[in-house]
Amino acid sequence: MIAWMFITLAICLALGMPVAFSIGASSVAFCLIQGSPKLAIIAQRMVEGVDSFPLMALPLFILSGEIMAYGSTPRLMRLANMLLGRIPGGLAATASLGCGLFGAISGSAVATVAAIGSVISPEMVKSGYKKSFTASLIAGSGVMGMIIPPSFCMVLYGAASGYVSIEGMFLAGFIPGAFTIALFIAYSFFIGKRRGYVSTQQNSLTSRQRVFIILDALPPLMMPAIILGGVLSGLFPPTESAAVASMYAFILATFVYREVNLATLVKICTRSAISSAIVMLIISMAAPFGWIMAMQGIPKLLATSVTEISSNMYVVVMLITFVLLVLGTFMEGNSLIIILTPILLPLVTSLGMNAIQFGMIFMMAIAVGGVSPPLAVSLYVSARTVGIRIEETFPEVLHALAILVLTTFLCIFWPAFSLYLPSLFGKAVL
Repeated sequence: MIAWMFITLAICLALGMPVAFSIGASSVAFCLIQGSPKLAIIAQRMVEGVDSFPLMALPLFILSGEIMAYGSTPRLMRLANMLLGRIPGGLAATASLGCGLFGAISGSAVATVAAIGSVISPEMVKSGYKKSFTASLIAGSGVMGMIIPPSFCMVLYGAASGYVSIEGMFLAGFIPGAFTIALFIAYSFFIGKRRGYVSTQQNSLTSRQRVFIILDALPPLMMPAIILGGVLSGLFPPTESAAVASMYAFILATFVYREVNLATLVKICTRSAISSAIVMLIISMAAPFGWIMAMQGIPKLLATSVTEISSNMYVVVMLITFVLLVLGTFMEGNSLIIILTPILLPLVTSLGMNAIQFGMIFMMAIAVGGVSPPLAVSLYVSARTVGIRIEETFPEVLHALAILVLTTFLCIFWPAFSLYLPSLFGKAVL
């Protein structure tokens, strides 16, 4: 009977039904065909699915990311341009660094791509950069918004697992995120030299101007330091850190940069509420779905099936990563985290992999999916800001994917790549 649940899910997704309703419909189909349990259990499990204290951080991180887009984006871009603008391909390198800096305050891949893309894409196209290169670079760099902490995808993973340290996940994202941004900057330099993308800066900045740009960009860059510093020092737990981030973002945008008034704040809160409601609805719908699979022994069956292929941890994780890469091309990342974490995490930890390391592999696989057609949410947003279709990003998008896949492999085969900082602060022990 469990097959009918997956068949219903596949049909609903193929028909274009929203993910949340597709998941819910598959659970209802199982209960109706099986004849048990009663449909009332679905409503009960939906309520239990969102009755989680860590999940309170999600809407607040979404809100803080929305607010930080006001005033912070141009200041971060000026800083990035000051640091990298004069090298060959400097505008592209500036875009990559800008994505990394904004990702550290937004916590969202799509928000990072939209914010940075809308600012720098027109300038890159005006300066002669190919539109396909521009869209691919910003999409690839922008997905680091979910890797560089704080990230609400990491909060979601911690909540879905029920025990993984969110502080540990935040620390684990620093090195992979910074490394990937560095690769995109190097890629921008290489392409700039090869294609003759020269610097657009005509005059060098004075020392006074440089100091002003650094100081002007310092307040938004304090966001990750405040969040991680507060969490690691014990001043406040990860859930409350989202409230601190939202308040800091509000003060910065309203009283320091003076770019948010009452009307703008209403729009920001409305957008944040809608985004939060969508995510929370998916979480609640996924709760009965996961409960039914657990009742039917699907995790145990999957573990048995995979270990029959190989008992080697790396072979199993590679197989899982391949599945995640494929699923990530046509399913939204938050949905994958909610549905698959309770199934896959027990399997990989039983083989000896650290749950935080697997969490980073999971995050990177979703990031790759955000740039891989046909769904490719981040690539779609980036292509739209440039004014081209997703199909027109080939073959440039393959270069961005190669960089992301390389980082994913490093997370798999080099545990210290993601676990060094959590181990340093005592957050990698599970």
